[in-house]
Amino acid sequence: MNTPTRPATPDTAQEAAHLKKLRDQISTDIEAMQQKEASLKEYEQRLRLLMEHNQQGQPAAQANQHYVTAGPNSQAALDEEWEKYDRAHALLEAARRGLTDDRLALKEREEKLARREVDVARREAWIKAREQELAAVPVVVKAPAPDSNPSFVTSPLRATRKLFQPKKTNG
Repeated sequence: MNTPTRPATPDTAQEAAHLKKLRDQISTDIEAMQQKEASLKEYEQRLRLLMEHNQQGQPAAQANQHYVTAGPNSQAALDEEWEKYDRAHALLEAARRGLTDDRLALKEREEKLARREVDVARREAWIKAREQELAAVPVVVKAPAPDSNPSFVTSPLRATRKLFQPKKTNG
């Protein structure tokens, strides 16, 4: 995203830092849950193997012997762990949606600020152009009234015109 460079306000910087902290925390939580999920899947696989051996009447493998001690409660324990996982997953999803909403709100706010910045820049350019136009307009200075008797030295054309124009007679 191309955002114009501008100084971050304290609120925006604080929100960004808070969102980064939340993002890091969620990433850590996701990794922990993935490890727990892998561990639970491995545990479930071993339990299923033990249950198959019990149903077939074969003794359980020596490596899985420590799981046999769980006895009939093994499925209940597994179900309980899956419920914990599901609750944690639901909480993680809720946090992710909240973070997404926060990110969208922040993006919308940045876009609004960018539009306002463009609008202010446009107004400043218009004001500058208007000031230049006003500075370029010549100041109208009232010309002195023409002499009634122009001389050939000061205004030869007007004096020639006056000479050839017929004189008005009072009468």
